[in-house]
Amino acid sequence: MSKENIYKPGHFVHFIQARHALESISSWRGVEIDEIGEGFLKIKVADKVINFKCVETTRLREVLDTGRVPRNASGDNFVILAPHNVLIIPCANEGKTFPDAAPVNWSISKLEEGCAQYSPTTDGKWHLFSIAKTDKSESTTS
Repeated sequence: MSKENIYKPGHFVHFIQARHALESISSWRGVEIDEIGEGFLKIKVADKVINFKCVETTRLREVLDTGRVPRNASGDNFVILAPHNVLIIPCANEGKTFPDAAPVNWSISKLEEGCAQYSPTTDGKWHLFSIAKTDKSESTTS
């Protein structure tokens, strides 16, 4: 494990943090990403937009821009908010479509830059991002 990476919420996902988040499947929630900035993102959770710190916003954009992330019922990217400050984004391999019902595989591997990910099927990977809630939140009123 690299000693250069910081493994605290909002920085990089530690493999133990990833394992705990993945084992807590009953606590997962589907959410929508409202905005991705530099070092922060806004996530719509129920009726609120909540601000989070995330140092990996460039990688997050790259994953979402692949066009290989499945869509939720609203037509947005399928994103999961998991416990232990983890955001999960499933992504199919190139030329594949992510299966509707991907079984959860608890094996965890690491990306070169130190961020945890795991592969639920042979056709894709679930990218994990560490996030840290900030104090600011705003209600959405439509």
